Amino acid sequence: MNLEDVVEWANNSIFDKTGEHLTPIQEAILTGVWQRQKYPQIAKDFHCSESHVKKEAVKLWEKLREELGEDLNKLNFRSKLEKKYRVSQASQLGHCLLQIDNINIGGQFIQTIENTKTRSPLPPDSPQNKNQSPIINLTDAPELTSFYDRTSELSTLKQWILQAHTRLITVYGLSGIGKSAIALKLIEQTQTEFDYIIWLSLTNTPTLSTLQTELKQFFGRSPQTPLPTVIDYFRFSRCLVILDDVQNIFKSSQLAGQYLAGYEDYGKFFKQIATSSHQSSLILLSWEKPREIATLEAENLSTRTLHLKG
Repeated sequence: MNLEDVVEWANNSIFDKTGEHLTPIQEAILTGVWQRQKYPQIAKDFHCSESHVKKEAVKLWEKLREELGEDLNKLNFRSKLEKKYRVSQASQLGHCLLQIDNINIGGQFIQTIENTKTRSPLPPDSPQNKNQSPIINLTDAPELTSFYDRTSELSTLKQWILQAHTRLITVYGLSGIGKSAIALKLIEQTQTEFDYIIWLSLTNTPTLSTLQTELKQFFGRSPQTPLPTVIDYFRFSRCLVILDDVQNIFKSSQLAGQYLAGYEDYGKFFKQIATSSHQSSLILLSWEKPREIATLEAENLSTRTLHLKG
């Protein structure tokens, strides 16, 4: 869904309800928010005050709430509209619907697909579509037994993912410092923002090809048409992938973050996640961070690092 589609959709929605078209300032707000700009920048580009932008934005979100939900705001507008668009596309293609059953494994909440019988597609505004839950697999995740005071670090991670839309995040620190605990808390507090969430461990050092196959199999259980690459799923849906024990693909007693022989393609994969345009996030949990992460951070390529300390 591109910017022209967004403006056209909003204009048609407002015109159907009010008989009025988008005003120039409303179009500027839509454009800026879609491009993840803050109100001060939108005001600067439109040559008006920030207070005027905020006042017009309140009116705009009020007009669009019937379509996208009562909790609509500048932070969730893009994800809500993209989700509505995906549901609409799937409905038009006549894809089958899923029954999702909640189960509990190892103390963690997991959702599995039970029934894939073909049925008549529901309209985009049906309750089933509006309230569709994310598909979650935490089979590889450890059980969360305790969570120490990491309020500040957790807030930072949530800001990076929900507001800055950071694509690649590395959380690193000593074994037992709380990396898994903070990631599980993050999932607990942000899961409604995603279509898919999966936790995978690199304890058994899978090759990149094996890892990508497992990811595509997980994403492919949805009603949408199977896509050729992981990045395609990252673009089409909002995914959160946690890779745990990343240090297992590094050489021991070597320079930090240096890959084992035959695992160098992981570095290219991480760089692709950071530099490609998509709406998903990959979180790496490791004792040390991959060597290319510092370079990506320096280039400000949607990459962040959180060093957990005692």
